[in-house]
Amino acid sequence: MNTSLSHSDEGHKSLILKAISEGGLGFAAQWIHDAENIGKLLYAESLARVTEADGTVHAASTFVSLLERQDRWFALDLRILDMVLAALAADETLVLGCNLSVSNLSQPDRFADILGRISKQAEFASRLVVEITETYPLVGAALERVKIIRSLGCRVAIDDFGTGFATPASLLQITADIIKIDAAFLRDNRRGQDGHDSLSHLVGFAGCFAPFVIVEGIETWSHLEAARAAGATHVQGFLLSKPVSLPKLRRYKGKISLRGME
Repeated sequence: MNTSLSHSDEGHKSLILKAISEGGLGFAAQWIHDAENIGKLLYAESLARVTEADGTVHAASTFVSLLERQDRWFALDLRILDMVLAALAADETLVLGCNLSVSNLSQPDRFADILGRISKQAEFASRLVVEITETYPLVGAALERVKIIRSLGCRVAIDDFGTGFATPASLLQITADIIKIDAAFLRDNRRGQDGHDSLSHLVGFAGCFAPFVIVEGIETWSHLEAARAAGATHVQGFLLSKPVSLPKLRRYKGKISLRGME
């Protein structure tokens, strides 16, 4: 299966839109592991994928900005949410994360569509983690709407913390279950004058606002040790598990713990 991209921007845009129109939109899922006991699982994050007719797969990172510029990302957000809810309905053992952007939560009509989908299948809310991606500041109406989603029983994760728009002031106004530390802080981990590294400071700060702190981008054993030393409760990355289709995901024999979280 090919995953490389060598098209021009215009050609790439045409291929993505054509593949989507032909039913090529889907998602892969990647497990999130307990930092100390990697066989214990928290949930699996759903990651959008577009597959061309020839089998070429495009990861979300290669087309998100394109669709955002054309104001088409919201439609995909909804379709991925529908797919995730359908997967939860089909398998009561699954716990899945689904990304929703602050920009979509901020607009009343778009939030109504999101809320309607989750409310109609509220019995699956306890197995749905809504990962808030901060393409815009998390303030005002968006803050209140995140609270509404959480009141339905969903867990809320703040994604890519440290690189988005989250501030201490915004975190004080919202109850998050999970904060995910962007991989950039793992790869550029600096030692401070107090003897502690920057990742430890960031994980400690995040831990003041959420019981679970995930460090993303774990690709080597040294990354894993750094995340553990920093105090992360959970980790995510290619070292531990790669994004795979749902049938392959189910073959992993770890123990999922999210439903027991208070």
